[in-house]
Amino acid sequence: MGEANMKKTLTILFLFAFLAVSATFPRVSPAPLPPELRANYSDNVPTVDGYLGATEWKDASRYEINLTGATDIETWVYIKHNDTHIHIGLLVREINDHTFDEFVLIFDEGDDGANGSGSRDYVLTSNQEDLKACFTPPQTVNNYNLSDGYYDGGFVAAYTEINFDARCVHETDHATIPSEIEYIEGFAFIDDHWEVEFSVPFVGHDGGSQDVSDLNCTTSDTVGLKLQYFRQPASNYYYPAGSLAEIATYANLMFLPPSTIESCDNGGVQKDTFALLETVYVSGAGFIPFRTYDIYVVDDVATWVNGSSIPARVPDTAINVTSGLTGNIPPTEVWNDPPSFGLYDVIVDVNGNGKYDEGIDVLDTDDIQVTAGFIVPEFALPLALLGFMMTTFLACWTAKTKIKSYRKPV
Repeated sequence: MGEANMKKTLTILFLFAFLAVSATFPRVSPAPLPPELRANYSDNVPTVDGYLGATEWKDASRYEINLTGATDIETWVYIKHNDTHIHIGLLVREINDHTFDEFVLIFDEGDDGANGSGSRDYVLTSNQEDLKACFTPPQTVNNYNLSDGYYDGGFVAAYTEINFDARCVHETDHATIPSEIEYIEGFAFIDDHWEVEFSVPFVGHDGGSQDVSDLNCTTSDTVGLKLQYFRQPASNYYYPAGSLAEIATYANLMFLPPSTIESCDNGGVQKDTFALLETVYVSGAGFIPFRTYDIYVVDDVATWVNGSSIPARVPDTAINVTSGLTGNIPPTEVWNDPPSFGLYDVIVDVNGNGKYDEGIDVLDTDDIQVTAGFIVPEFALPLALLGFMMTTFLACWTAKTKIKSYRKPV
């Protein structure tokens, strides 16, 4: 047997041996990534009364999830923030009202050696992690219905220096008026359910002294979040699935910046002056990912009044725009070849009610000519024609010059 054949045989035997040994070891799948929850920015602050009014929560990020336990409980989660507080609403499809039911938020913070701070670190550390609980009816301990707890080798309840607000109500009236969240979501009737509201301050906004039960994070951080529903008789339901001790299962909670919308060119560069027959684009940021919004290009409004009806769209302009993975709206055509001069505003009707709601809807206004978002000036057409004429003249002159240069001498 030649040396080359010997090497080939040894290589084949080695590969067979490697595969045989590898097959005896179990394959370890990588741990799944935690789900992401993104809190939309909104100045529309909800009233914490245990009722998810449609106008209060329509502009929030909404997630359809399951609280997992002995069975799954369908739940809607609403999340938004306003730079000072995190607002979380829950609609839990639980038909029965039990004595001493409890709804809990648990946060995973970073470790600053004192009271927790910053983005999550995937480690349960004493005095670093926070628990916010809402009971119904009020518990017998000092008649509190809120607990501002923390982690200390296990999660413990605390009934002093409560620095958040929450309410939970079991609803049985099935009202279908517009202020009811189930009506605005398109349901004419749903089963009895819990409606729960939390308002949790970011660090420095609770009005009290800092302690181990403060949520020490800002909008630039990503914190871990676990939802727990404790139902009598003793049953626990969690989102994401996994107990409070399974820190890697906590969802990642991130905070979107304030939403913006701007007129731009097709590359996304802000542009506030357009020539006649020049396509108008818009781009934006800070929206809920993968959501389609109503958009209006309207004649310039000198002063936008809260609660006023949005003017009619300029003819042949776009009626909606859609955000992407990160909540950004990529350059999107909203007006192809505007045929008329004028001053214009752009408004994104975030809650889709046809009215301008300050702190909810997003405007492109006051950029140019005092109050307008963008302008198509009267001198744009002469300039465009002049440019076209100059381009045509230069092209003809260049072509004529080339013909002369190639003419053979007689």
